[in-house]
Amino acid sequence: MDAEVHPDLEKLSFLFGRWEGVGVAGYADEEELQFGQEVEFTVRDGAPYLDYRSRAWRMKADGTLGELITEESGYWRALSEEDSATYAKDDDKNIIHLEVLIAHNEGFIESYLGNVFANRVEMATNAVMHTITGLEVQASHRLYGLFGDNRDTLGYAWDLAARGHDLRSYMSAQLKKVNGKQSGSDSE
Repeated sequence: MDAEVHPDLEKLSFLFGRWEGVGVAGYADEEELQFGQEVEFTVRDGAPYLDYRSRAWRMKADGTLGELITEESGYWRALSEEDSATYAKDDDKNIIHLEVLIAHNEGFIESYLGNVFANRVEMATNAVMHTITGLEVQASHRLYGLFGDNRDTLGYAWDLAARGHDLRSYMSAQLKKVNGKQSGSDSE
């Protein structure tokens, strides 16, 4: 059953559904690794937000998935045109189209502000909070977008400032939409 899509979410419709693929991760003091990933953007009937979930597993030498290395979940909230105009009134270079909350199993939560242009999302943290044992993250920047001949690949890049390092490349991946689950479905 297809969920009714809130009008403010139309600009994010290119993300709806489940995506799977592979990527690479590495950081200042961590060894680079390849990972397999699934990302899901689920519409809730008539709500102005998407449920978001992402999980990544270390790739084994034979190309199969190994141990779970990270997961995150949250909400992508689309702003109305009026809200976008209100919150971006003092900054014409950063029109705010969405706000995103992402909780990580590594013990931190990020709040993002971002913009949407065609089939592309760019967002940066406006706040980060971590538990007393959580990863010490200071800031993040993410870019998501469709590319390829048929615009059928979702690529993303995630830059991270953590453990005293400046913002630097952390994770990136290329994902393909998985058939079999209806885009915008409310069912699990």
